[in-house]
Amino acid sequence: MREFEQPGDVLVLGFTAEEQHRMDDWVENWPDRAVIAPLIERGLTKEDCKAMVERAGIELPMMYRLGYDNANCVGCVKGGHGYFRAIREDFPEQFERLAQAEDKVVALHGDDGYILRHRSGPLAGQRFSLRELSAGKVYRGEPLPSCGLFCEMAEREYAS
Repeated sequence: MREFEQPGDVLVLGFTAEEQHRMDDWVENWPDRAVIAPLIERGLTKEDCKAMVERAGIELPMMYRLGYDNANCVGCVKGGHGYFRAIREDFPEQFERLAQAEDKVVALHGDDGYILRHRSGPLAGQRFSLRELSAGKVYRGEPLPSCGLFCEMAEREYAS
C-alpha cells in the first residue's frame, strides 16, 4: 500500500462520461482498489464540466482558454507534432526549456530520449529532436491523454 492510501479509502476519479474506457482500465488494473467516478455516474462530459465551472464564475484554466483540448502542463510530453508547434508558438520560453531538458536526456540515453517520432515516410518511427520539428499545422486542439492522477502517482514513485 502506498503512503497516501489508507485502509478503507475510496479514490475519487475525475473521469468524464466519454472516459468510461479509462475507468474500465483502472478497475481492471487495480481490482482491489475502491474507486468511484461521480462524473461518469452522472453522465457528465468534459464540456458539461467546463460549462458548470464557468457558470460558477470560475475562470477555466489558461490552456482551455487558448484553445487546447486538455489543461495538461505546458509542453506535456504526450503531445504530438501539431501540439508542439502550438507550444513553440504560444510558449517559446517553455518550449526551449523542454528542448534543453530533452538534450540532457538524449545525452544520457541516446535517441530514445527524443519526445517526437516521424509518423510516416521513410523515417516512420524514428525519433527526432523538438528543435527539428518542421513548420506545419499548429493544432491547439490536438487530443492528449489526460494527465491527472497517473502523472501524480508516477511523480510520487520517482520521489521515493
